[in-house]
Amino acid sequence: MTIDRAMSQLMEVYRNRDRYAVKWKGENNGKVAGYLGSDVPEELLIAAGFLPVKITGLRDTDTSIGNVYLEKGFNPMIHVQFSRLVDGSYDYLDHLLISNSSDAVIRVYYYLRALHQREDNVSYPEPFFYDFQHTKYYSSGRYNRDRTYELLEQIKSWKGQEIKDKQVIEAIRLCNKTRQLLQQIDRLRTCEHPRISGTQALQIIGASMVMEKRGFHSYVSTILDQSSSLPIHHGVRLFITGSAHEHTEFYELVESLGGVIVGEDHEMGARYYEGLVDEKVDIIDGIVDRYHYRSTPSSQSTVSERVSSLLQHVSSAQPEGVIFFIYQSDDAPSWDFPEQKKALDESGIPVLLLDKQDYRLDDIENTKEKITAFIESINYKRIKR
Repeated sequence: MTIDRAMSQLMEVYRNRDRYAVKWKGENNGKVAGYLGSDVPEELLIAAGFLPVKITGLRDTDTSIGNVYLEKGFNPMIHVQFSRLVDGSYDYLDHLLISNSSDAVIRVYYYLRALHQREDNVSYPEPFFYDFQHTKYYSSGRYNRDRTYELLEQIKSWKGQEIKDKQVIEAIRLCNKTRQLLQQIDRLRTCEHPRISGTQALQIIGASMVMEKRGFHSYVSTILDQSSSLPIHHGVRLFITGSAHEHTEFYELVESLGGVIVGEDHEMGARYYEGLVDEKVDIIDGIVDRYHYRSTPSSQSTVSERVSSLLQHVSSAQPEGVIFFIYQSDDAPSWDFPEQKKALDESGIPVLLLDKQDYRLDDIENTKEKITAFIESINYKRIKR
């Protein structure tokens, strides 16, 4: 397989995530389990033979049906995800799990459950709530283990038979390999001469959230084996933080203006493959610890934790600037910003804040001007040095 074919196949899956899942379901006579939130352990779903699919929005989603049920106080990404669940886009799901990733996601669970109980023609399965705590306390760890055992029992009931430990162990190995391969892809854009752009990385990561793991491994291994043939991406090295990005519009804009996105810390990017499950401990302990102790999302952490986490990611990626892209009504990143900016200022790293953004760039010219000015200011400092 050529690197061009491997890359194009992953891009195709990213652009047509639902189509891939439906095709997999038909060809394998299998079941698909969708999950909303960033803490549902794919390992347990894979061990049951299910295809795990992360619930995501699409750039051109019509949110009018979601607006009937959700208040304006929800951030636009949540609106799009909810709309796609209730408009039939995910009617191919056999099961649906929702985790305790944020207050907004928890409220979405209650809305979806109420609709499922009261409406006759809902197009998604009855949601199961996975209450996963993020505070770094022993009691939270014990609580998460109990909830994960409950989740395993629920998945067993969906499957209709026992799930053997060896099946979970194999699933852990598959997911760990996915993370290791994505970490190698990450190094291709954090290195001195990046060969993977931020847009390409976002597409590859997004494809991994819906693809059968072994097939994904084959494509990514081809890219890694032939990576020396990839062109070098030149430009100002930039890091993205704030809200998550489920489509590439913003990444494409930044990189069309002379930037190269060498990293991010949101759940649709590098946070997805952060940390491995320890394969030498009890399988449930290993799974819980991996999801519990990786960097905490802004909605579930203290400001000091988020400052420390951002500085650690920035240190690894070595950007020349950091862009904070924050959706309207996505309050947690906005609360973090002042202290994070202060820490970056002290490190000599320039910052651009793009606040109160919509799911689609609704004022592209203004955004383009701000990004262009930011990149030019960094280039000017380069010349002065």
